[in-house]
Amino acid sequence: LTAASEIQVRPVRWAWAGRMALSTLALLAGREGVGKTLLAYTLAADITKGKLEGVFIGVPKPVIVCATEDSWEHTIVPRLMAAGADLGLIYRVDAVTTSGTECALSLPVDLAELAAVVADIGAALVILDPLLSRLASTIDTHKDAEVRQALEPLSKLADAAHCTVLGLIHVNKSTGGDLLTSVMASRAFTAVARTVLFVVRDAEDEHRRLVGVAKNNLGRVDLPALMFRVKEVMVADSAEGPVMTGQLAWAG
Repeated sequence: LTAASEIQVRPVRWAWAGRMALSTLALLAGREGVGKTLLAYTLAADITKGKLEGVFIGVPKPVIVCATEDSWEHTIVPRLMAAGADLGLIYRVDAVTTSGTECALSLPVDLAELAAVVADIGAALVILDPLLSRLASTIDTHKDAEVRQALEPLSKLADAAHCTVLGLIHVNKSTGGDLLTSVMASRAFTAVARTVLFVVRDAEDEHRRLVGVAKNNLGRVDLPALMFRVKEVMVADSAEGPVMTGQLAWAG
């Protein structure tokens, strides 16, 4: 037993001021094609340049990305370029078996190895895109107890490494008023996460997106929604032709 009197209290520190706490697991939810991945890479880019409002403002920090749905050559790196990222501080994480065969990062199986590389480079942010694909195939993502067995150690990793783990997750087609209920799979995903951010289409402007806070255990949930638009830009003129991608433009 540990007496509460023996525990040193600490203030909450924010990787993204008021919206994404440091040392925690956060979720970024939204329907496919709504722009949540673009937002995640924009946040990552800002962290590598020390531009994201929060504890790392003015202090460029590394970011680790585990992404399986998008191509790094065609999608991820061009988006990072458009967001102005320091590409030398963005790391793709790959996994191989002990025999040298490439495989997918699986949690919580590979948790110790992931923690080691996070500590090694001092990463401030770990992006898992999508989060469900990173869980071991033996885990039933619709059973709370099994999901917690995978996510709670991930939360401990974030706390021990003083980084934020951001999991991207899709939502179902529910039209109910509770955003947290719309997140796919077990309710344990939103229960374990300390912050749940949502990206939705603006009902008043189909070309505009809104970023809202649906859950914030360590801060306010009444923060005003942020707005952004997506514009197409050219980031490189390669030997195969121009490289075009989406760029997030904040709109108030």
